[in-house]
Amino acid sequence: METLEEEEKSSRLVLVAIDESEESANALQWALNNLLTSQDRIILIHAQRSPNSLFTARKPGFMVPADVLKTLENDIKKSTEKILAEATEICKTKNLTAETESYTGDAREVICNAAKNYNPDMLVIGSHGYGALKRVVLGSVSDYCVHYVQCPVIVVKPGMIKTQ
Repeated sequence: METLEEEEKSSRLVLVAIDESEESANALQWALNNLLTSQDRIILIHAQRSPNSLFTARKPGFMVPADVLKTLENDIKKSTEKILAEATEICKTKNLTAETESYTGDAREVICNAAKNYNPDMLVIGSHGYGALKRVVLGSVSDYCVHYVQCPVIVVKPGMIKTQ
């Protein structure tokens, strides 16, 4: 029988960044197929957008009615719940119980802060596979995390999931 110390050494904490994209689902599936064991602890991290971030008007005095903001908040919350529920169900197919966390903010900051707070053994994140120019223009969450997270980062690129 393993001691508590041996058990803690054999289990790992793995964060998986989740959003509504196919790339995110592929990253989770890759982690389940190639990385995670029943001894591992998995936390699904989701960055939800702030309703205010959807309005980037630069004019002074631009205001969004409170009822519109409330509706957007509810829609974002429902979307987050759906994303995390679907990811949790995928984990259950591999007999893993995932913990879930969602935070409001920029995905890069949310993921990096979660990695700092949880101090995981590794982070798994999907990549859209943008070329250099598109990455410069749009930014890359995975690239940012590779540079700023203090744990190993596995970036699952498009095409890394093989159909079985």
